Amino acid sequence: MDIQKIEHDKFLLNRPNELISLQKWQKTINLLAKMYNAPASFLVQYTQEGFQVTISSEQPSNPYPAGVIVEPETNIFCRRIVETRQPLYVANALADSYWDTNPEVHNDGFRSYFGVPVFWPNGDPFGTFCVMDYEVTDYNGPYLELIHQLKDLLESDLRLVEAFKEMQQLAVTDPLTMINNRRGFYSLAMQRIHLAKQADDQLVLFYIDIDRFKAINDKYGHTAGDNVLIAVAKTLTDSVGSSDIVGRLGGDEFAVLMTVSGEQDIQQFEQSLYQCGRHGNNNLSLEFSLTLGYIYVDTDRDFEQMLTEADSIMLEKKCRT
Repeated sequence: MDIQKIEHDKFLLNRPNELISLQKWQKTINLLAKMYNAPASFLVQYTQEGFQVTISSEQPSNPYPAGVIVEPETNIFCRRIVETRQPLYVANALADSYWDTNPEVHNDGFRSYFGVPVFWPNGDPFGTFCVMDYEVTDYNGPYLELIHQLKDLLESDLRLVEAFKEMQQLAVTDPLTMINNRRGFYSLAMQRIHLAKQADDQLVLFYIDIDRFKAINDKYGHTAGDNVLIAVAKTLTDSVGSSDIVGRLGGDEFAVLMTVSGEQDIQQFEQSLYQCGRHGNNNLSLEFSLTLGYIYVDTDRDFEQMLTEADSIMLEKKCRT
């Protein structure tokens, strides 16, 4: 499956990526404001369109909600950081004439600003991570260091998502079905599980087998068998989300790593597979059926063991039918 590429020149809020947990980022921004006892803190993204508040601390004293965009030529604190690529601490903006034209100062009454640059993995500026105050401040050494540690968490998320995308592009593809082969599925699945552990996503691992596939080949020929494999791969691909992983493990065996919110997602997926093999739904002149086994993913378990367990569950179901 394709994960939507993160475009550095597009605002993230306008093109959300499933692998970035904005809820997790919100907690980080709220924590920043609390630790600095400040009325406002932000994660701001920069593009050529301007500066957009991506995450805003959830406080009544904060005048800027998420989504606000400031023109790129406006003399704001974040612009200075993006231009210099350096941290910026302004203890008292009224004491520096450079900020006389800053609307954050003369319109909204902010006096203090402390921010650090946030970078994309390739070194391009993402924007800024900052805290603002209506009062003059005097942050000392520990406070100056703390914000760097918190912004490292944000940059780590950006690195993980882009690394996942790079692996996805390099993953080996099964030439018949044009989905991941075993090697590609393993690589992407382990990366996805790592991301899920950070974002607290619930994943389910499916192991799927085509029933009596050898008999299909023997009766209808290998071309018909290939068409069945292609039809199954297409159904799997069409039935999952953009951050889910689909792979052909070999022969007539497939695997899917899927994000779920509840049992209804699993039931809907199973129904899609049932419909796949019915004559009239698969553009084939034959009917076939699938058997699947699944387990909820434990992000601390060995992936190979979980896949083996899902396979065993599938085989038990197959023996009962």
